This record gives sequence, C-alpha cells and structure tokens, in this order.
Amino acid sequence: MNILLVEDDVGIGRFISHGLRARGLTVHWERVGKHVRSLAAVGRFNTIILDLLLPDSDGLELCSEIRKAELGIPILVLTARTGLDDRLDGFSAGADDYLAKPFAFLELVARVQALLKRDRLRKPDPIIVGPLRADPNTSSVTWAGEPVELGRRSLAMLLVLARARGAVVSRSTLLDEIWGNDIVTDNALDACASALRRSLASVTEHAVIEAARGQGYALRVKEPGASR
Repeated sequence: MNILLVEDDVGIGRFISHGLRARGLTVHWERVGKHVRSLAAVGRFNTIILDLLLPDSDGLELCSEIRKAELGIPILVLTARTGLDDRLDGFSAGADDYLAKPFAFLELVARVQALLKRDRLRKPDPIIVGPLRADPNTSSVTWAGEPVELGRRSLAMLLVLARARGAVVSRSTLLDEIWGNDIVTDNALDACASALRRSLASVTEHAVIEAARGQGYALRVKEPGASR
C-alpha cells in the first residue's frame, strides 16, 4: 500500500517514513506542497498524510482541492493546530481524520490502517475532464457521450494523464503505471502515446496528448467552442 506523506519537518518526516516502511508500507515523502496535487491525481496512493503548515502551500487548500477533484483518496491531517475550530476546518476541507501534534506513533499507525482499509473498499471514481469521461471500473471512455475505442495500454495511459488534469506526468511514472514491472524501452511509451493520440483524434480535436521534452506527457482538454 502506498502512502503520500506531506511534511516539511525533517525529523517528523523521517520518523513517520521509517516507522511506516518498517510495517511494510511504501512511503513517498514530500516536504513542500507544490507537487501534491499532481501526485495525488496520478492515482497510485492509497492514503495521504498531510501537514497543514507547509512552507509554500496552505494545507487546508490542498486538502480542499484534492476533494474537489473527486479523487477519493483518504486524507489524514497531521498538524500542530489543535483547537476545535481548526479540527472543524480540517473536516470541512475534506479531511477523513485529524491527528494533532505531538502524537503517539502507534495511534498514527492505527489511524492510517483504518484509512487504508477504507481505501481498499472504495471503487475508483470516474474521471471527468470537460467532455471527457473515463471510468476505471468499466474500462470505458467517452467524449461528449461518444465512445472512444482504446487498447489496454492506451487506456492505462489515458487514466494516468486524466487524473493529472493537465499536469505533466513523468516518463518513469507512466512506465510504472502502464507496464508495472515489465521491462520496456522508452520507445514503447512513445508508441503508446501515438496510439492514444490517434484514438482521441477519431472523435475530437479538443483532447491532445502533449509531449514535454525530456519530462513526460500531459493531457490538454479544451471545451468545444473555446477559442484557440
């Protein structure tokens, strides 16, 4: 199970990371908030542990934005803000649980395990980006209600890019999400992107797979009728 830890305090971040990894969990640790939205959108994390006091971001705003994106990822807010109003603000922003600092590590583990159990029971929500609707449950994609025919790997790539909602997804992330542990070349990813472009172009010119040189790919969706 994959945990996204967002914590700027080095001591606390190391403490949580080491402790959760010792319990068999995979932890990706971010010390700032600028990449959290795109990381959450990729869909590879089962729970987010989110500090509210970040050097570059407001944790409450991050929490709210993740919820508005309908990603469905359980969020545990971890913060020194301990007042009743602070806790209510956290829940209003979409937090699933709230743990105040300082905390007992065993309590943190118990709360994380409860959220992971909830995530295992959750079916992924359809991803809607403008007229594009991609449903991971049924492996179906439509544009303004018209079906889009996609191969298995093209579908996997589209799901990752659609979750990122316009952000560039790195080549390494795409390779992991599409092929898993299979060994493939970078050319395979480029071929997959080309196939996805052709499928989307068959139904619309407003959904474009853009390559970011040396970085990865992004899905750009423009509403029909919008200015070019």
